[in-house]
Amino acid sequence: MKKAFEILSWLMLIAVIVLLMAFSVKNQQLVECQKFEVMVASSENHFINDKMINELLSNKNLHPLGKTRAEIAMDEIEKSIGNHTSIKEVNAYFDIAGNVFVEILQRSPIARVATENNSFYIDENGKRMPLSKVYTARRFVITGKVNFQEKGELFLLAKFINENPFWKAQIMQIHTEENGDLILIPRVGYQQIVFGKPINIATKFSKLKLFYEKGISERGWNNYSLINLKFKNQIVCTKK
Repeated sequence: MKKAFEILSWLMLIAVIVLLMAFSVKNQQLVECQKFEVMVASSENHFINDKMINELLSNKNLHPLGKTRAEIAMDEIEKSIGNHTSIKEVNAYFDIAGNVFVEILQRSPIARVATENNSFYIDENGKRMPLSKVYTARRFVITGKVNFQEKGELFLLAKFINENPFWKAQIMQIHTEENGDLILIPRVGYQQIVFGKPINIATKFSKLKLFYEKGISERGWNNYSLINLKFKNQIVCTKK
């Protein structure tokens, strides 16, 4: 008898807990959002800000302020924000009080392509990224007869330059010739650097770095008009 009473007591306790949880969940669905906060991860780029996100959600009637949890379409909020061309990742969530928070990670451009017919960034994943009307990222520019392919050789060259602090500071332009050869334009010095096809990238830059350290340092930056890296195991220079 005592054991049966204990079992009945436990069952009643479980039933009460379930009812309380159901009541709590129901109440949470009725709580109105009193705070909406957008947090853009720290970055050197400024393509996105909280004002833009607030306007975006308001225009789509998705802004959560004043709405109950049941009325807030969190999946649609994430989808709408994530569709922005400058956003890489987005995470939207509730806190225990029913307020909504959005965390945003921006895409990061590593170069800008500028041709007669088209202009766009190349992002860190080798994909096209449209230019922004609100912010311009200062990146080296790729001009000429650009045949861009996602994650292709041109991207690998841009990625190599962007990841090396010295070359990122030194190279300001890459020009693509009709035959596919690349010409690098440095920030320091008045010479053109004939890079050739975007292959053997690390080897060519190693040769150029050695020439900067040994050749130019002895003869001066302005003694050469052309530095040719196309030939294996040598650098061919043209004096002014």
